[in-house]
Amino acid sequence: MKKRVSDLKIGDLVDLEGDRYADPNRDHISFGFEYQEVATIEHETPDCIAVGFEGFDVVGFPPWHMVKVGSRADEETSG
Repeated sequence: MKKRVSDLKIGDLVDLEGDRYADPNRDHISFGFEYQEVATIEHETPDCIAVGFEGFDVVGFPPWHMVKVGSRADEETSG
């Protein structure tokens, strides 16, 4: 399922593999094996939402950007 960054909630599990903002160089190997859990959300400007992930960094996204969101069951079957 896809979700706008502006609609993310703490605890959402996001697939960042190949994401143009979080993984532009496709060099985060762990992204292919596990979802990243949303830990913090901060509306920095009208055009930027900073999303912090457990065990990863903060990424600035435009609010309209779509990300793939999974569930705990999806994470168990992808790893």
